[in-house]
Amino acid sequence: MTTITIGLDGANWDLIGDWLADGDLPNLQRLIDDGVGGVSQSCLPPLTVPNWKCYATGKNPGKLGVYRFDRIDTRNRKHVFHDATDFKSAELWDYLNDEGMTAGVINKPSTYPPKQLDGFMVAGGPDASETEYRSLKRGFATPPEVEEFLREELDYQVHPTPMISPSEKGPKEIEAVLDLVDLRFTAAKALLEREDPDFLHLTVFYSMALQHYFYDEEPVYEAWQRIDRHLGDLLDQGHDILIMSDHGTCYVETVFYINVWLQQQGYLSVEKNIDGVLRKAGITRERALSVAKRLNMVETLSRVVPEGIQKMVPWDEGVKRDRVLSILDWDETRAIASNQGPIYLTLERDDPGYEELRTELIESLESLRHPDTGAPIVKAVYRGEEYYDGPYVDNAPDLILDQGDNVHTSDAIGPSEAISDSGVWLGGNMPDGVFLFSGPSFRSEGLTQEARIVDLAPTLLHTMGAAVPEDMDGEVLDVFAPDSEAATRTVRTRRALDDDRTDEEADDAGVEDRLADLGYLE
Repeated sequence: MTTITIGLDGANWDLIGDWLADGDLPNLQRLIDDGVGGVSQSCLPPLTVPNWKCYATGKNPGKLGVYRFDRIDTRNRKHVFHDATDFKSAELWDYLNDEGMTAGVINKPSTYPPKQLDGFMVAGGPDASETEYRSLKRGFATPPEVEEFLREELDYQVHPTPMISPSEKGPKEIEAVLDLVDLRFTAAKALLEREDPDFLHLTVFYSMALQHYFYDEEPVYEAWQRIDRHLGDLLDQGHDILIMSDHGTCYVETVFYINVWLQQQGYLSVEKNIDGVLRKAGITRERALSVAKRLNMVETLSRVVPEGIQKMVPWDEGVKRDRVLSILDWDETRAIASNQGPIYLTLERDDPGYEELRTELIESLESLRHPDTGAPIVKAVYRGEEYYDGPYVDNAPDLILDQGDNVHTSDAIGPSEAISDSGVWLGGNMPDGVFLFSGPSFRSEGLTQEARIVDLAPTLLHTMGAAVPEDMDGEVLDVFAPDSEAATRTVRTRRALDDDRTDEEADDAGVEDRLADLGYLE
């Protein structure tokens, strides 16, 4: 028997509830009927990064040193992008290895560059990258023989080609994502048989891109149909299975352009820039790409137009990505924000006005309401060092937002109003995700429980007879069948392992490009 985690990026029960009720996802429904689970709460911000690492380590970001894909370094006035080498923690598979068990990890975000395991690791998007290539051909998996098998036998791809993006989400891009869903499961089933690991983790990531752009429309329904068919292949094999997500997806009813709001309130200042001039003239990337497609000149223009010039052309929504920082009047800016609302202040923390500014922002944001509905735009605002706990809280953003219901917080600068009823995404991120344990070790209770994402790693370790590290924030959940071995065994604890990979090289440019393609950097 192998213990298997199937991670479904952005899954939540509300999104798929009607499909379950209509019998369109029979294999997932069977797992629900035979298992126990419910809603899992992710850490804030509710993003792929840091939450896949919160799952794998059982820790909050204050013990990891990473709080989202990137951070804004206000002192040096630049974005800093993260990969696997920046996280300061061992993961659950490291502990399984330490107790003599093998583990395989496929496509989990924040695993690039892949590390050596007693088993195998296949790096996951969107952070897997090479300096010159979007679709990796080498360097995405360890050990080399597993990578060779995936490449030669399965024609494995780390990223879809063509890449789906805010301006490119047609039939070819959709089919590329759907094909990748199939390929992920094909690889998992092949390596399960070939390597026979004690533990297997698989993340299906790019289906979340479909949910961002289509929410519950046909492309997303088709992705879930394919997921369900593959889940059926894993039933009746006697495995313990965990179905989980890093966060959930909500229908976006309101877009909050937080940097526009900061600008309107006098906390952020923008210099005159070419981006604004082009946007007022109606010259945007979406429109330029549309013309280039009609003339069949997309590849030609991408080669002959310098990258620096390309970046100056704004999106329909305005200035995004690294251009946000490039147009700031830093001397007149006191606060700048990222997607989903982490806010970074330009004041030093020992500045007499620092705490006064934080308090002022908290009060203003928590009182902000939609002009038509009166609904809160922000549920709560937390000081970074109060929300997180651990040795790396000094690296946390100065403020963390818990977004209002059905609100997507964008960092784009350009819209005339800070609050809008529509934006790039139909589906936005929210903290409510899913978890479901099913198999011989677990009760048959349905969706009756609640958990935190940090509870999943200790529960998996205990399920497999391994000790739980003392520095994990999570707890072993009460999910076991009364007659199971895990139910009768006392939870063992142990000292934490060191896992320092900070001397390995990262590729910020490749990560930035991929995140921008997906719309994570707005």
